[in-house]
Amino acid sequence: MPGDEGEATLGAAPARPAVEPIHVSVAPLVRADMSSSYATSATLRAEKRATVTSRTRGVLEELLVEEGDLVTSGQVVAQLENDEQELAVSRFTAIVEIKTREFERQTELNEKNIVSDNDVELVRREVREAKNDLAVAELNLERTVIKAPFEGLVLVRYIDVGATVADGTEIYDVADVDPLYIDVRVPERHVAQLTAGQAVHLRADDVAEVVDASIERLAPLVDPATGTVKVTVAVDREVALRPGAFVEVEVVTDVHENTLVAPRSALVAEGRRWLVYRVTSDGDSVEAIEVTLGYESGDRVELAGAAGGRELAEGDLLVVLGASALSDGAPILILEQGGTTPAVEGAAASSVE
Repeated sequence: MPGDEGEATLGAAPARPAVEPIHVSVAPLVRADMSSSYATSATLRAEKRATVTSRTRGVLEELLVEEGDLVTSGQVVAQLENDEQELAVSRFTAIVEIKTREFERQTELNEKNIVSDNDVELVRREVREAKNDLAVAELNLERTVIKAPFEGLVLVRYIDVGATVADGTEIYDVADVDPLYIDVRVPERHVAQLTAGQAVHLRADDVAEVVDASIERLAPLVDPATGTVKVTVAVDREVALRPGAFVEVEVVTDVHENTLVAPRSALVAEGRRWLVYRVTSDGDSVEAIEVTLGYESGDRVELAGAAGGRELAEGDLLVVLGASALSDGAPILILEQGGTTPAVEGAAASSVE
């Protein structure tokens, strides 16, 4: 009857509204190498650097290399006008020849007892002095040819062709830039974890990617004023870095290999705890898992452990966008899922070999 239907409707319990799922983006856990490091900054330097100078006076006739050129040890890099020096060599060469003939003649006369031993010794001394003068003249002529002291790169040219130079006038700066070096001051507590050959990562303003370097040597003493040890880092010249460049230095002190890595955006702080939200097997909800953090680098975080008997595994889907609005068991709707997030791709790419 119509009246009975109305009574039944009025007596029924009201239906509960459905819980709206939270829209999220997810990404899978991956395995990669994560490292701890000591970060600082420093300036690149050459192992050897020298200023090439003139060793005699004269006018600069020719410059044979320019800034940025590579030179070999002993390579001629500049030439001074040498007319005066050549004339001096010719003059003293002639004097030596004359004095030598005179000495030979005096020796023959001495053998015939015509001249004394003192006369012969006097001419002998004149020959020796003439040879010394010739040697000085030849040295001055040789010094008009300016050479590189070692193999390296021309950093600076100080002077132009036609300039008058004196002994000590600067011509070039040359540096051995293969490899380049960085002196890093590392706190003593970190040094026990460092060895020669260990990896170091560099970042510079004019180089987009991270540059790999390595520790070449560690100083045997601690600076008592700072409590640090000087660590010398070698940088391969093949990378586009220059002496004097300011770089950020990351000295790797330890590596956890093949560990679970998540994007930092997957972490949710709850008091002193860190949580991640893993998508359940049905894909419709999440479970909250308390995690222990390991090493961190940029937007990558190592998940070193999970609390409450729950285990994390490679491939588990974690919420990386929308996690702050979730609770344990909350329904979700996945809007985006990638093979890896850009942050996790970076973790794999920057693994320490």
